Amino acid sequence: MEQGQAEKILEMGIQLTSERNYDELLAKIIDCAMETTNCDGGTLYLYGQEKLNFCIMKTKSLGINQKAQEIKKYPPVPMNEKNVCAYAALHRKLLNIDDAYNCQEFDFSGPREYDKLTGYRTRSMLVFPLVNHEGELVGVVQLINAMDEQGLVIPFKAEYEKVLESLGSQAAVSVSNMWFVQEIEQLMISITQVFTDAIDTRIPYNFYHSRNVYLYVQLLVDYINEQHEKGLVEKHFEPSARSELLMAALMHDIGKLVIPNEVIDKTTRLGNKLPLVLEHFDHLSALYHIDYLEGRITRNEWIGVKNELLDARIRVEELNRKPKLSQEDVDFVRELSQKNYTNANGTQISYLSLYEAECLEVPAGNLTRAERDIIRSHVKYTEKYLKKMNFGKRYPHLIQWAGAHHEMLDGSGYPRGLKGNEISYESRILTIVDVFEALTSADRPYKKAMEEGKALNILNDMAKEGKLDKDILKLFEQALGQKEGKLQLFRQMDPAQI
Repeated sequence: MEQGQAEKILEMGIQLTSERNYDELLAKIIDCAMETTNCDGGTLYLYGQEKLNFCIMKTKSLGINQKAQEIKKYPPVPMNEKNVCAYAALHRKLLNIDDAYNCQEFDFSGPREYDKLTGYRTRSMLVFPLVNHEGELVGVVQLINAMDEQGLVIPFKAEYEKVLESLGSQAAVSVSNMWFVQEIEQLMISITQVFTDAIDTRIPYNFYHSRNVYLYVQLLVDYINEQHEKGLVEKHFEPSARSELLMAALMHDIGKLVIPNEVIDKTTRLGNKLPLVLEHFDHLSALYHIDYLEGRITRNEWIGVKNELLDARIRVEELNRKPKLSQEDVDFVRELSQKNYTNANGTQISYLSLYEAECLEVPAGNLTRAERDIIRSHVKYTEKYLKKMNFGKRYPHLIQWAGAHHEMLDGSGYPRGLKGNEISYESRILTIVDVFEALTSADRPYKKAMEEGKALNILNDMAKEGKLDKDILKLFEQALGQKEGKLQLFRQMDPAQI
């Protein structure tokens, strides 16, 4: 092999192995082959479903430079040996043809028809397969009309053959490696979706939360990139950063897998304890009735305490679901919690347990302070489990971004109480989207879905209080305003049907 050929092979290898963008890689394969042979045209086919599919087509003299989406009109090439590309693919063999019109071995009716339509004349042709290191066919490259220094069409030089065979091998390995990376990424996304389903299935009223957060983040990130291209914002997400943030959006609530159902499913103050409290009141009423029958209390005392317990039952059921408690409500609960029934042996039975009283005294919402701490711990568990998943260099920031989706700029968030610049731009996005989705979700039984405008007003109030990033929120509002046709959210559905 001549020194020049060796250098060309090395140069092409460097170009192919250093490329990280799939479309650019495919373009470089054709460009390298055409530049090496100084030819006028080239077509790259990729092998799939037992056919050769058009991927890139170039003809310099006709000004043609088409990619896959532009040449879908061309039918795939069947694996028929009469077709020169299919023959090269089936036999893993390079073919060098001086004049296609004078070659009887293959069917060139397709190129002839193309030439009639365009006024072109296909003469010399060099076709070589792309076969990877495992002997698997990846595709075929077809080069047309080699040219001399004066631009006249000549046969392809035999000295190019070894160079192109090497190019074919390197290109096939590079494409296969990129396919492998894409498969790994799809596998990671699939595994992530399984976790997401597991999380959201445990919380039927929250079934689509993680997936909708993903879609909102995708909408916002793409909008930010559009604004960057127009020169309106500095921030820009490279494909790798975009992919990483979307993965973080899907995984942000993975820690909820270990939160107890009785806490995570608690939609009222007493949650699943309400039937036990009401049953306890009935039990107390029965005990007082026994005391009356056995003469330990009078009839009037019995009727009084029975009515008192009936009133308490009604009031507790009301307070259990009341959005906000008044001071009168809190005083009632405290009074009730201090009452006891004393049996004949002097044993006392409280009307309410300490936990039940604590639940009923929650001024707003459904969770006690301890239960809120349990819910909040899901962020720490998210970090813990994500650390066990080796994302390596592909997603180096995912854990940090997902683990800070409840942090607020003023330090009032959790789990670390981070402030200002301690919170990444990406985590700020997740925080805004997470709150917005929770407010507007239509599948929460304990509240009605909030209109987007009202939810955005709440977010803007939080931004004025210094909790959320005003600039990101403004971009999110703008993105929502242009979401028509770009966003298909998951809607409420019976989980049993999924």
